[in-house]
Amino acid sequence: MNEDELIDSSANDEELLRTMKMRIVKSYRWQEDIIKPFSKELDISEENLEEILIKRLDMSSLEAIHPRFESSGERCLKKRIDADLRLCWLCDVMNLLSAQEADEIKTKIAREILLENKTYKKALEDGWRALLEYLLR
Repeated sequence: MNEDELIDSSANDEELLRTMKMRIVKSYRWQEDIIKPFSKELDISEENLEEILIKRLDMSSLEAIHPRFESSGERCLKKRIDADLRLCWLCDVMNLLSAQEADEIKTKIAREILLENKTYKKALEDGWRALLEYLLR
């Protein structure tokens, strides 16, 4: 094989790899579960997110994202709830809640969102009211 043939072969391999990656990110489940929600969350276009994923991830990493994404939903949501309710202050700084109490609060709110389809805003407001009532007892 001469140098030109190697370059052509390499270009073809790169194009094939890009096509394979595009098939993954353009699939219905990927679009609904990852691309649309993450692009909104990151405030970027769906096309930009697709391009980032295709350029930055190899095939095995790309194929592993979907299961990791599904399993990380509750964990990430709990971190967001922790920050929005300032549970770290109430638990770690002021010692008004134990770590177990804080985790129970986060779990309850996360499950309302994930299982009962309550909006994040509504679940957080209800959670804040319940937390305040608990602290005032």
